[in-house]
Amino acid sequence: MSISFIILIGLILIMLVDFLCFDRLLKTEYEKHKEQWIKDGKPRGYFWWPYESPLFTGYIAQLRLTIHWLFKTPQWIKHDVKARKTLQINRICTLIVYVGILVVVINELRIN
Repeated sequence: MSISFIILIGLILIMLVDFLCFDRLLKTEYEKHKEQWIKDGKPRGYFWWPYESPLFTGYIAQLRLTIHWLFKTPQWIKHDVKARKTLQINRICTLIVYVGILVVVINELRIN
């Protein structure tokens, strides 16, 4: 087994944690701050999907929100300790995945 393969397996597991954190945040927004969820375009999660979330536009809203939450903390999260911790884990996992993919690509280019 190559080191790149082992790293990729680890990255997949970290990505699953990342997706679960995003879903937890989205569900909290949906349940406790529904007006904001609507303003965000009725996004869907990766594994959790509210029935009001449209198929295509819900997916687009999900992508937009995924990027937005990486760089800006929504007001409702600032006042929720559990959500702040979940967002922090989400951001750390995303960073690890991106850096890990970069390491694998560089390693593979160097080997070949």
